[in-house]
Amino acid sequence: MKTFFEKGCLSIGRKKSLEWGRVRNSSPVGIVFVPPLIGGKLSQQVFSFRWLIRRGYDFVSFNFFGHGGSSDKFSLKASIQNTLHMLLHVCRLSRKEGLPLYGIASCYSAIPILYAAHNLEEPFKRLVLINAIPELCLQSIVNSFFSYYREKFSPHKSLKKAIEAAMYYMDFLFPGIVKNENYFGVLERRRTSLFRIVSELFTWNPLHGVCLDNTPVLCLYARKDRILKIFDAGFKVNYESHIKQLCSQAVFHSLDGDHYLSAPAARNEALKSIGSFF
Repeated sequence: MKTFFEKGCLSIGRKKSLEWGRVRNSSPVGIVFVPPLIGGKLSQQVFSFRWLIRRGYDFVSFNFFGHGGSSDKFSLKASIQNTLHMLLHVCRLSRKEGLPLYGIASCYSAIPILYAAHNLEEPFKRLVLINAIPELCLQSIVNSFFSYYREKFSPHKSLKKAIEAAMYYMDFLFPGIVKNENYFGVLERRRTSLFRIVSELFTWNPLHGVCLDNTPVLCLYARKDRILKIFDAGFKVNYESHIKQLCSQAVFHSLDGDHYLSAPAARNEALKSIGSFF
């Protein structure tokens, strides 16, 4: 089966645009829409799910504002609206081409895809969530950091040590991602709205009132995921119950792995589960 790559820009209002990419098959069986990761780019998602392309699915992803060839600055609200605009575009392609639409989202990207799917009246035939964060809770992040700081750096208490601890903490949570005071992955500090992001963390709950009642959802999550453990402490109910509140038809598959499913056995188990679900 032959494949080829398309790339373009979707206009978002005045002088704003989203860079997108689509891998097309000569005889596709469906379209898979995958939002990017913060600090990542669309090619990363293509690489991660290339096995679906080999199975005959067309694959669509994009870059959030502030990333790659997309315009403007990154913020949490911007990422939500970016995903909504892009999913609307892909829905139109799906209807025009008569292809069923599927979705996959990992980590933070679960939030924008759930928001977009709810607002577009559940366009996915099936949706997969991988180590999904279902809620943003700044207090959980702060508590986790100070717990790490007390364990690794106590009794050294100084601003310099706190900054050093923050860098080690980021490496602890996100190993393998290039990051410093100016970059997080491909996302540059100058292309973010830090004040807006902090304000959104304090004041905004994007999934308030969101629920997918009719969409079959597969939720894969790793039992050794450090990031999920941070937010789990702040959940009013356990993780699976929290996801069920957002996706009433969710089924769960826990994996013996970390946030990145870096162990080959965990990754292969996840891919097999997704393939069967689709």
